[in-house]
Amino acid sequence: MTIINLVDTLSTIKTFEDFEKVKQDISLWETMANEIILHHKLSIETLQLCEEGTNIVFYYGDNLIIKIFPPFHFDQFNSERLVLKHLQEKLSAPTPELKYQGEVAGWPYLIMTRLHGTILEGRWEKLTHDNKLIIIQELGQLIREVHELPISDLNIDCSWQDFINKQIINCAAQHENMRLAKILLPEIPAYIEAAKNTLYTNTPVLLTGEYTPMNFLVTQTDGRWHISGLFDFGDAMLGLAQYDLLGPGAFLIQGDKELMKAFLMAYGYKSNELTATLSQHLTALDLLHQYSDLDKQIRINNWQSKVNGLKDLENLLWGFN
Repeated sequence: MTIINLVDTLSTIKTFEDFEKVKQDISLWETMANEIILHHKLSIETLQLCEEGTNIVFYYGDNLIIKIFPPFHFDQFNSERLVLKHLQEKLSAPTPELKYQGEVAGWPYLIMTRLHGTILEGRWEKLTHDNKLIIIQELGQLIREVHELPISDLNIDCSWQDFINKQIINCAAQHENMRLAKILLPEIPAYIEAAKNTLYTNTPVLLTGEYTPMNFLVTQTDGRWHISGLFDFGDAMLGLAQYDLLGPGAFLIQGDKELMKAFLMAYGYKSNELTATLSQHLTALDLLHQYSDLDKQIRINNWQSKVNGLKDLENLLWGFN
């Protein structure tokens, strides 16, 4: 494909649906990636398209990543570039280093260093419980490190109050669309109203969006797996700290009370702070997460058969014994 054909094709992609239709067109994206490489006078290396993810990601050689964003994901591009700079060399686990940025025909892109390790997704279930404890404690500490960074110079355009108000208004409809168990749906408005006063903050922190097993890497040392990298900051925003605890709760803790306590205490909670109020607060945020789809995200076998109401769900996910 020529650069003229590339520009012509890109100009026809106006919506997410348009984007999805051409997302697997390797020739199109390789042409764009090669234009980016040529523009920055980079060496010729292998290009491998990553099949996962919201945007277009190429592994470029062994040490770089090229990430391309459609124009309607400009907010993700902006958040990612700002957060990459903000986190660089400030955490106990590496994050990618931003090398270049720019745009082709209105499509922004980033070139960053490639982290090495194994994505935790697909490996977590194979780990011993002791090794899970190690990783969940490391993750709690890592999230705390991110939240303790000053944000006064981080120009991410986000109003947490507006965001959470919108999520409250749309919450019941969102879960109805996601086919949440009908027994739970009628309870949502009252449950959210009861927790509403805990959902705002005067001290926002940097929220990376999702601390899920798809967004960090692990490596093995002396027979134990440890966190070795954190990446993907396109959904970053500023807001209530506890929002970042939800991903580990659903995807990794999976109702295991020992893992939950270890995670929250590594994050910074004291034993006397692990209360029913905190359980309700975290469950309300689970319902309000912008990507909340509990049927798919709660990794507890047959969890739907174990709950007859939102209080049961709260106890299953976060309840403190």
